[in-house]
Amino acid sequence: MIGIDIGRVIISGDTDIPNQFFSEDYLSVLPVNQAFDAIRQIVEKYGSTKVHLVSKCGELTQQRTLHWLDHHQFFETTGVFRSQVWFCRERHEKQGICEAQGIRTFIDDRFTVLQHLLELDRLLLFCPSEKELEAFEAAQKPEKIQIVDGWETALKVLIK
Repeated sequence: MIGIDIGRVIISGDTDIPNQFFSEDYLSVLPVNQAFDAIRQIVEKYGSTKVHLVSKCGELTQQRTLHWLDHHQFFETTGVFRSQVWFCRERHEKQGICEAQGIRTFIDDRFTVLQHLLELDRLLLFCPSEKELEAFEAAQKPEKIQIVDGWETALKVLIK
């Protein structure tokens, strides 16, 4: 089972920054480069039932995220099931979702999330910000976490 974060991994921009995804024009925010195609390839390799989206956000962002995914035909394009999108309010709560869904691999742009998931088998730190990279280095680069610089690199790790 594979878990994939949404903000800055699928939807470009950081959903924690109000002027991006929180404007009235949120549907015009673009997908992360190659995200849909890469996730489609992951679904083709592992199956639709084995790919989950897991995001930390508030209720308004949750509604906008689902609307954005629908508007951009994410589910039709990738094969991910809409019923396999999970939301939580705190970053550390992603661990409970992973446990409940049997997720063993996780892709996130934040080390501050992945540090709660070290019991999983494979963790990909996706295009981390400078702040997240500094936190990763300060934690002495936990072995289970591999930095990837985009979807092309992530695919090389996940689809061998």
